[in-house]
Amino acid sequence: MQTNRPSTLLLGFASGMSPFAMALVVPTLELFSQQYDAPYSKIQFIISAYLFGLALAQPIVGFLSDRVGRRPVMIYGIILFLIASFICLKAETLTTLILARFMQGMGASVGTVMSRAIIRDTTTDNDSAKPLSRVVAIMGMAPMIAPVVGVLALEFFGDPSGIFIVTLVLGILIIFPVIFLLPETLDKNLQKSRTEPLWHQKYAVLLKSKVFIGSTMVYGFTTGSFFALLAVASTVFSNDLGIDARGFGITWSCMTLLYAISSYLGGNLSTRIGLMKVMKRGVIINLVAGFSIYLLVSFLGTNLISILIPLTLMFFAHGFIVSMSLTKAVSNRPEIAGSSSGLSSSMGLVTGGLFSILSGAIYAGEFLPIASLVTLSTVLCGLSYLLIASGEKENNS
Repeated sequence: MQTNRPSTLLLGFASGMSPFAMALVVPTLELFSQQYDAPYSKIQFIISAYLFGLALAQPIVGFLSDRVGRRPVMIYGIILFLIASFICLKAETLTTLILARFMQGMGASVGTVMSRAIIRDTTTDNDSAKPLSRVVAIMGMAPMIAPVVGVLALEFFGDPSGIFIVTLVLGILIIFPVIFLLPETLDKNLQKSRTEPLWHQKYAVLLKSKVFIGSTMVYGFTTGSFFALLAVASTVFSNDLGIDARGFGITWSCMTLLYAISSYLGGNLSTRIGLMKVMKRGVIINLVAGFSIYLLVSFLGTNLISILIPLTLMFFAHGFIVSMSLTKAVSNRPEIAGSSSGLSSSMGLVTGGLFSILSGAIYAGEFLPIASLVTLSTVLCGLSYLLIASGEKENNS
Protein backbone atom coordinates (compact mmCIF):
# COMPACT_ATOMS: atom_id res chain seq x y z
CA MET A 1 0.00 0.00 0.00
CA GLN A 2 1.26 3.43 -0.97
CA THR A 3 0.43 6.73 0.66
CA ASN A 4 0.64 9.12 -2.30
CA ARG A 5 -3.12 9.29 -2.80
CA PRO A 6 -4.12 12.22 -5.00
CA SER A 7 -6.65 14.84 -4.05
CA THR A 8 -10.02 13.42 -3.06
CA LEU A 9 -11.58 16.36 -4.88
CA LEU A 10 -9.82 15.39 -8.12
CA LEU A 11 -10.92 11.78 -7.76
CA GLY A 12 -14.44 12.97 -7.01
CA PHE A 13 -14.67 15.05 -10.18
CA ALA A 14 -13.18 12.23 -12.26
CA SER A 15 -15.65 9.80 -10.73
CA GLY A 16 -18.58 12.16 -11.25
CA MET A 17 -17.79 12.62 -14.95
CA SER A 18 -19.67 9.50 -16.07
CA PRO A 19 -22.99 9.98 -14.22
CA PHE A 20 -22.95 13.71 -15.01
CA ALA A 21 -22.61 13.15 -18.76
CA MET A 22 -25.28 10.47 -18.62
CA ALA A 23 -27.91 12.63 -16.91
CA LEU A 24 -27.00 15.89 -18.67
CA VAL A 25 -28.99 14.92 -21.78
CA VAL A 26 -32.27 14.23 -19.93
CA PRO A 27 -33.77 17.71 -20.53
CA THR A 28 -32.81 17.61 -24.23
CA LEU A 29 -34.43 14.35 -25.31
CA GLU A 30 -37.65 15.91 -26.57
CA LEU A 31 -35.71 18.53 -28.54
CA PHE A 32 -33.47 15.86 -30.06
CA SER A 33 -36.63 14.00 -31.06
CA GLN A 34 -37.77 17.09 -32.96
CA GLN A 35 -34.34 17.83 -34.41
CA TYR A 36 -33.88 14.34 -35.85
CA ASP A 37 -37.60 13.77 -36.51
CA ALA A 38 -37.38 10.49 -34.61
CA PRO A 39 -39.80 8.80 -32.21
CA TYR A 40 -39.04 8.93 -28.51
CA SER A 41 -38.36 5.17 -28.50
CA LYS A 42 -35.29 5.76 -30.68
CA ILE A 43 -34.21 8.93 -28.87
CA GLN A 44 -33.95 6.91 -25.65
CA PHE A 45 -30.89 5.23 -27.17
CA ILE A 46 -29.00 8.48 -26.51
CA ILE A 47 -29.05 7.41 -22.86
CA SER A 48 -29.07 3.61 -23.21
CA ALA A 49 -26.10 3.59 -25.62
CA TYR A 50 -24.12 5.61 -23.10
CA LEU A 51 -25.07 3.23 -20.29
CA PHE A 52 -24.15 0.24 -22.45
CA GLY A 53 -20.76 1.81 -23.18
CA LEU A 54 -20.19 2.31 -19.46
CA ALA A 55 -21.27 -1.20 -18.55
CA LEU A 56 -19.16 -2.82 -21.27
CA ALA A 57 -16.00 -0.81 -20.61
CA GLN A 58 -15.83 -0.85 -16.82
CA PRO A 59 -14.75 -4.49 -16.37
CA ILE A 60 -12.22 -4.06 -19.18
CA VAL A 61 -10.61 -0.89 -17.82
CA GLY A 62 -10.56 -2.40 -14.35
CA PHE A 63 -8.65 -5.43 -15.60
CA LEU A 64 -6.28 -3.27 -17.68
CA SER A 65 -5.52 -1.05 -14.72
CA ASP A 66 -4.41 -4.08 -12.71
CA ARG A 67 -1.95 -4.85 -15.51
CA VAL A 68 -0.63 -1.49 -16.74
CA GLY A 69 -1.52 0.91 -13.91
CA ARG A 70 -4.25 3.36 -12.93
CA ARG A 71 -2.73 6.51 -14.43
CA PRO A 72 -2.47 5.55 -18.14
CA VAL A 73 -5.93 4.01 -18.14
CA MET A 74 -7.40 7.18 -16.60
CA ILE A 75 -5.66 9.47 -19.11
CA TYR A 76 -6.57 7.52 -22.26
CA GLY A 77 -10.14 7.08 -21.08
CA ILE A 78 -10.63 10.82 -20.65
CA ILE A 79 -9.08 11.43 -24.09
CA LEU A 80 -11.67 9.05 -25.57
CA PHE A 81 -14.38 10.93 -23.66
CA LEU A 82 -13.20 14.23 -25.17
CA ILE A 83 -13.07 12.85 -28.72
CA ALA A 84 -16.55 11.38 -28.35
CA SER A 85 -17.91 14.64 -26.91
CA PHE A 86 -16.66 16.52 -29.98
CA ILE A 87 -18.32 13.98 -32.29
CA CYS A 88 -21.57 14.33 -30.32
CA LEU A 89 -21.38 18.10 -30.73
CA LYS A 90 -20.97 17.83 -34.52
CA ALA A 91 -23.26 14.83 -35.13
CA GLU A 92 -25.59 15.38 -38.09
CA THR A 93 -27.54 12.14 -37.75
CA LEU A 94 -29.10 10.33 -34.83
CA THR A 95 -27.07 7.20 -35.60
CA THR A 96 -23.82 9.16 -35.35
CA LEU A 97 -24.93 10.70 -32.06
CA ILE A 98 -25.86 7.32 -30.59
CA LEU A 99 -22.53 5.76 -31.61
CA ALA A 100 -20.64 8.74 -30.20
CA ARG A 101 -22.58 8.46 -26.94
CA PHE A 102 -21.52 4.81 -26.74
CA MET A 103 -17.89 5.93 -27.11
CA GLN A 104 -18.43 8.70 -24.58
CA GLY A 105 -19.72 6.18 -22.05
CA MET A 106 -16.70 3.95 -22.59
CA GLY A 107 -14.33 6.87 -22.03
CA ALA A 108 -16.17 8.15 -18.98
CA SER A 109 -16.05 4.72 -17.35
CA VAL A 110 -12.46 5.22 -16.21
CA GLY A 111 -13.29 7.89 -13.63
CA THR A 112 -15.49 5.80 -11.36
CA VAL A 113 -13.44 2.61 -11.64
CA MET A 114 -10.00 4.20 -11.23
CA SER A 115 -11.02 6.46 -8.35
CA ARG A 116 -12.19 3.51 -6.29
CA ALA A 117 -9.13 1.44 -7.19
CA ILE A 118 -6.77 4.32 -6.34
CA ILE A 119 -8.36 4.78 -2.92
CA ARG A 120 -8.10 1.05 -2.28
CA ASP A 121 -4.44 1.16 -3.38
CA THR A 122 -3.58 3.86 -0.89
CA THR A 123 -5.66 2.97 2.18
CA THR A 124 -6.43 -0.01 4.35
CA ASP A 125 -9.83 -1.67 4.37
CA ASN A 126 -10.94 0.15 7.52
CA ASP A 127 -9.67 3.53 6.36
CA SER A 128 -11.00 3.47 2.80
CA ALA A 129 -14.67 4.23 3.59
CA LYS A 130 -14.01 7.81 4.68
CA PRO A 131 -12.17 9.09 1.56
CA LEU A 132 -14.46 7.06 -0.67
CA SER A 133 -17.49 8.67 0.96
CA ARG A 134 -16.10 12.05 -0.11
CA VAL A 135 -15.62 10.82 -3.67
CA VAL A 136 -19.05 9.19 -3.74
CA ALA A 137 -20.66 12.38 -2.41
CA ILE A 138 -19.41 14.21 -5.51
CA MET A 139 -20.21 11.27 -7.78
CA GLY A 140 -23.72 11.01 -6.36
CA MET A 141 -24.36 14.72 -6.74
CA ALA A 142 -23.34 14.68 -10.40
CA PRO A 143 -26.47 13.04 -11.92
CA MET A 144 -28.67 15.14 -9.65
CA ILE A 145 -27.10 18.43 -10.71
CA ALA A 146 -26.70 17.46 -14.37
CA PRO A 147 -30.36 17.93 -15.46
CA VAL A 148 -30.33 21.44 -14.00
CA VAL A 149 -27.09 22.23 -15.85
CA GLY A 150 -28.64 20.75 -18.98
CA VAL A 151 -31.59 23.17 -18.76
CA LEU A 152 -29.24 26.12 -18.27
CA ALA A 153 -27.10 25.00 -21.23
CA LEU A 154 -30.20 24.76 -23.41
CA GLU A 155 -31.21 28.28 -22.48
CA PHE A 156 -27.70 29.59 -23.14
CA PHE A 157 -26.88 27.79 -26.41
CA GLY A 158 -30.41 27.49 -27.77
CA ASP A 159 -29.53 24.13 -29.31
CA PRO A 160 -29.68 20.68 -27.69
CA SER A 161 -26.27 19.79 -29.15
CA GLY A 162 -24.80 22.66 -27.14
CA ILE A 163 -24.88 20.49 -24.01
CA PHE A 164 -21.88 18.61 -25.39
CA ILE A 165 -19.84 21.78 -25.09
CA VAL A 166 -20.39 21.28 -21.36
CA THR A 167 -18.97 17.73 -21.51
CA LEU A 168 -16.00 18.97 -23.55
CA VAL A 169 -15.20 21.64 -20.99
CA LEU A 170 -15.66 19.15 -18.16
CA GLY A 171 -13.25 16.68 -19.77
CA ILE A 172 -10.63 19.37 -20.33
CA LEU A 173 -10.93 20.60 -16.74
CA ILE A 174 -10.33 17.04 -15.48
CA ILE A 175 -7.63 15.78 -17.82
CA PHE A 176 -5.01 18.46 -17.08
CA PRO A 177 -4.98 17.88 -13.30
CA VAL A 178 -4.92 14.14 -13.99
CA ILE A 179 -1.89 14.50 -16.29
CA PHE A 180 0.06 16.74 -13.94
CA LEU A 181 -1.12 15.68 -10.48
CA LEU A 182 -2.25 12.06 -10.58
CA PRO A 183 0.46 9.65 -9.33
CA GLU A 184 0.61 5.98 -10.18
CA THR A 185 -0.75 4.12 -7.15
CA LEU A 186 -0.70 0.50 -8.27
CA ASP A 187 1.53 -1.39 -5.87
CA LYS A 188 4.07 -3.28 -7.95
CA ASN A 189 4.39 -5.89 -5.21
CA LEU A 190 0.76 -6.84 -5.74
CA GLN A 191 1.05 -7.12 -9.50
CA LYS A 192 1.14 -10.64 -10.82
CA SER A 193 3.47 -11.96 -13.48
CA ARG A 194 2.40 -12.69 -17.01
CA THR A 195 1.29 -16.14 -15.78
CA GLU A 196 -1.40 -14.56 -13.59
CA PRO A 197 -5.00 -15.83 -13.92
CA LEU A 198 -6.89 -14.63 -16.97
CA TRP A 199 -9.53 -11.93 -16.60
CA HIS A 200 -12.41 -14.38 -16.62
CA GLN A 201 -10.73 -16.41 -13.88
CA LYS A 202 -10.43 -13.31 -11.71
CA TYR A 203 -14.05 -12.45 -12.29
CA ALA A 204 -15.11 -16.02 -11.55
CA VAL A 205 -13.52 -15.65 -8.10
CA LEU A 206 -15.39 -12.39 -7.51
CA LEU A 207 -18.72 -13.79 -8.69
CA LYS A 208 -18.43 -16.62 -6.15
CA SER A 209 -18.03 -14.14 -3.29
CA LYS A 210 -21.18 -13.37 -1.31
CA VAL A 211 -19.58 -10.18 -0.03
CA PHE A 212 -18.79 -8.96 -3.55
CA ILE A 213 -22.17 -9.89 -5.03
CA GLY A 214 -24.09 -8.53 -2.05
CA SER A 215 -22.17 -5.24 -2.04
CA THR A 216 -22.61 -4.84 -5.78
CA MET A 217 -26.34 -5.51 -5.60
CA VAL A 218 -26.80 -3.16 -2.64
CA TYR A 219 -25.28 -0.45 -4.84
CA GLY A 220 -27.28 -1.55 -7.90
CA PHE A 221 -30.67 -1.62 -6.19
CA THR A 222 -29.95 1.66 -4.42
CA THR A 223 -29.21 3.37 -7.73
CA GLY A 224 -32.20 1.50 -9.17
CA SER A 225 -34.63 3.34 -6.92
CA PHE A 226 -32.97 6.64 -7.83
CA PHE A 227 -33.08 5.95 -11.59
CA ALA A 228 -36.69 4.76 -11.37
CA LEU A 229 -37.63 8.12 -9.85
CA LEU A 230 -35.35 10.18 -12.11
CA ALA A 231 -36.94 8.72 -15.25
CA VAL A 232 -40.32 10.28 -14.44
CA ALA A 233 -39.48 12.92 -11.82
CA SER A 234 -39.74 16.04 -13.95
CA THR A 235 -43.07 14.91 -15.43
CA VAL A 236 -44.51 14.00 -12.01
CA PHE A 237 -43.39 17.27 -10.48
CA SER A 238 -44.97 19.21 -13.34
CA ASN A 239 -48.21 17.28 -13.89
CA ASP A 240 -49.02 16.00 -10.39
CA LEU A 241 -47.39 18.52 -8.06
CA GLY A 242 -47.72 21.64 -10.18
CA ILE A 243 -44.02 22.46 -9.81
CA ASP A 244 -42.32 23.98 -12.87
CA ALA A 245 -38.82 23.22 -14.16
CA ARG A 246 -37.22 25.86 -11.95
CA GLY A 247 -38.98 24.54 -8.85
CA PHE A 248 -37.99 21.00 -9.77
CA GLY A 249 -34.38 22.11 -10.11
CA ILE A 250 -34.41 23.79 -6.70
CA THR A 251 -36.01 20.74 -5.04
CA TRP A 252 -33.60 18.33 -6.71
CA SER A 253 -30.67 20.52 -5.69
CA CYS A 254 -31.81 20.43 -2.05
CA MET A 255 -31.98 16.64 -2.21
CA THR A 256 -28.51 16.61 -3.72
CA LEU A 257 -27.18 18.68 -0.83
CA LEU A 258 -28.85 16.29 1.64
CA TYR A 259 -27.18 13.34 -0.09
CA ALA A 260 -23.78 15.01 0.10
CA ILE A 261 -24.20 15.77 3.81
CA SER A 262 -25.32 12.21 4.50
CA SER A 263 -22.38 10.73 2.58
CA TYR A 264 -19.97 12.95 4.52
CA LEU A 265 -21.53 11.93 7.84
CA GLY A 266 -21.46 8.28 6.82
CA GLY A 267 -17.74 8.44 6.10
CA ASN A 268 -17.02 9.96 9.49
CA LEU A 269 -19.31 7.52 11.27
CA SER A 270 -17.68 4.51 9.60
CA THR A 271 -14.39 5.23 11.37
CA ARG A 272 -16.20 5.08 14.73
CA ILE A 273 -18.68 2.22 14.43
CA GLY A 274 -17.53 0.38 11.30
CA LEU A 275 -18.56 0.20 7.66
CA MET A 276 -21.18 -2.55 7.99
CA LYS A 277 -23.06 -0.79 10.80
CA VAL A 278 -23.27 2.42 8.77
CA MET A 279 -24.54 0.48 5.77
CA LYS A 280 -27.11 -1.32 7.92
CA ARG A 281 -28.51 1.99 9.17
CA GLY A 282 -28.76 3.26 5.61
CA VAL A 283 -30.51 0.09 4.42
CA ILE A 284 -33.09 0.33 7.23
CA ILE A 285 -33.85 4.00 6.46
CA ASN A 286 -34.06 3.09 2.77
CA LEU A 287 -36.64 0.38 3.55
CA VAL A 288 -38.69 2.86 5.57
CA ALA A 289 -38.57 5.28 2.63
CA GLY A 290 -39.55 2.58 0.16
CA PHE A 291 -42.60 1.42 2.08
CA SER A 292 -43.53 5.01 2.94
CA ILE A 293 -43.71 6.11 -0.67
CA TYR A 294 -45.98 3.20 -1.57
CA LEU A 295 -48.31 3.58 1.41
CA LEU A 296 -48.52 7.37 1.23
CA VAL A 297 -49.23 7.41 -2.50
CA SER A 298 -51.80 4.61 -2.04
CA PHE A 299 -53.73 6.41 0.69
CA LEU A 300 -53.06 10.10 0.00
CA GLY A 301 -52.50 10.13 -3.74
CA THR A 302 -49.62 11.85 -5.49
CA ASN A 303 -48.94 15.09 -3.63
CA LEU A 304 -46.13 16.99 -1.92
CA ILE A 305 -46.37 14.96 1.30
CA SER A 306 -46.43 11.54 -0.35
CA ILE A 307 -43.47 12.39 -2.59
CA LEU A 308 -41.17 14.69 -0.64
CA ILE A 309 -41.17 12.88 2.74
CA PRO A 310 -40.07 9.49 1.31
CA LEU A 311 -37.72 11.23 -1.13
CA THR A 312 -35.97 13.02 1.73
CA LEU A 313 -35.54 9.78 3.68
CA MET A 314 -34.29 7.99 0.57
CA PHE A 315 -31.65 10.55 -0.37
CA PHE A 316 -30.38 10.58 3.21
CA ALA A 317 -30.21 6.78 3.24
CA HIS A 318 -28.40 6.66 -0.09
CA GLY A 319 -25.61 8.81 1.29
CA PHE A 320 -24.97 6.10 3.89
CA ILE A 321 -25.40 3.16 1.56
CA VAL A 322 -23.56 4.01 -1.65
CA SER A 323 -20.08 4.77 -0.35
CA MET A 324 -20.18 1.84 2.08
CA SER A 325 -21.29 -0.67 -0.55
CA LEU A 326 -18.74 0.56 -3.09
CA THR A 327 -16.00 0.28 -0.48
CA LYS A 328 -17.05 -3.22 0.56
CA ALA A 329 -17.08 -4.46 -3.05
CA VAL A 330 -13.34 -3.78 -3.47
CA SER A 331 -12.10 -4.36 0.06
CA ASN A 332 -11.44 -8.10 0.18
CA ARG A 333 -9.07 -8.48 -2.79
CA PRO A 334 -6.65 -5.52 -2.97
CA GLU A 335 -4.47 -7.25 -5.58
CA ILE A 336 -7.35 -7.03 -8.09
CA ALA A 337 -8.94 -3.80 -6.85
CA GLY A 338 -9.26 -2.50 -10.40
CA SER A 339 -11.00 -5.64 -11.62
CA SER A 340 -13.40 -5.76 -8.68
CA SER A 341 -14.12 -2.04 -9.01
CA GLY A 342 -14.84 -2.35 -12.72
CA LEU A 343 -17.05 -5.41 -12.44
CA SER A 344 -19.05 -4.12 -9.47
CA SER A 345 -19.58 -0.73 -11.15
CA SER A 346 -20.73 -2.42 -14.35
CA MET A 347 -23.13 -4.81 -12.63
CA GLY A 348 -24.48 -2.08 -10.37
CA LEU A 349 -25.01 0.30 -13.27
CA VAL A 350 -26.79 -2.31 -15.38
CA THR A 351 -29.06 -3.14 -12.43
CA GLY A 352 -29.86 0.53 -11.85
CA GLY A 353 -30.38 1.10 -15.57
CA LEU A 354 -32.92 -1.72 -15.74
CA PHE A 355 -35.04 0.08 -13.16
CA SER A 356 -34.92 3.22 -15.31
CA ILE A 357 -36.12 1.23 -18.33
CA LEU A 358 -38.86 -0.44 -16.28
CA SER A 359 -39.96 2.91 -14.90
CA GLY A 360 -40.28 4.43 -18.36
CA ALA A 361 -42.12 1.35 -19.63
CA ILE A 362 -44.76 1.16 -16.88
CA TYR A 363 -45.40 4.87 -16.37
CA ALA A 364 -48.66 5.92 -18.01
CA GLY A 365 -49.52 9.00 -15.98
CA GLU A 366 -50.08 7.21 -12.66
CA PHE A 367 -47.30 7.35 -10.06
CA LEU A 368 -48.36 4.34 -7.94
CA PRO A 369 -46.68 1.76 -10.25
CA ILE A 370 -43.43 3.76 -9.95
CA ALA A 371 -43.82 3.83 -6.15
CA SER A 372 -44.23 0.03 -6.23
CA LEU A 373 -41.04 -0.27 -8.28
CA VAL A 374 -39.16 1.93 -5.81
CA THR A 375 -40.43 -0.18 -2.90
CA LEU A 376 -39.28 -3.35 -4.67
CA SER A 377 -35.80 -1.90 -5.14
CA THR A 378 -35.49 -1.07 -1.43
CA VAL A 379 -36.56 -4.62 -0.46
CA LEU A 380 -34.01 -6.13 -2.85
CA CYS A 381 -31.40 -3.79 -1.41
CA GLY A 382 -32.19 -5.09 2.08
CA LEU A 383 -31.92 -8.73 0.95
CA SER A 384 -28.56 -7.94 -0.67
CA TYR A 385 -27.30 -6.55 2.62
CA LEU A 386 -28.22 -9.85 4.27
CA LEU A 387 -26.12 -11.61 1.63
CA ILE A 388 -23.11 -9.48 2.61
CA ALA A 389 -23.68 -10.25 6.26
CA SER A 390 -23.86 -13.97 5.48
CA GLY A 391 -20.61 -13.80 3.53
CA GLU A 392 -18.92 -11.87 6.32
CA LYS A 393 -20.01 -14.51 8.83
CA GLU A 394 -18.62 -17.31 6.66
CA ASN A 395 -15.32 -15.48 6.13
CA ASN A 396 -14.89 -14.92 9.86
CA SER A 397 -15.82 -18.42 10.93
